[in-house]
Amino acid sequence: MSYIGKNIRKIRISKKLTQTEFAELFDLKRTAVGSYEEGRAEPKIETLIKIADYYKLSLDQLLRKELTVNEIFKFREDLLK
Repeated sequence: MSYIGKNIRKIRISKKLTQTEFAELFDLKRTAVGSYEEGRAEPKIETLIKIADYYKLSLDQLLRKELTVNEIFKFREDLLK
């Protein structure tokens, strides 16, 4: 199961970006972002790498599990104790 679309949507909403703003960051069309989020298409590997690098995530995090808001914002539990 791929979590790409869910994770892109969660990242975008967490960062308070519209689909258009997110698309502009990664040189995409807004309709492509919508297709990714709805699971109708998946981004090219080059796009996934750009997203992962930009948000300092691993490709594994982006592709294989549903991200939490804490992971997106890089909060660490040990700092909260």
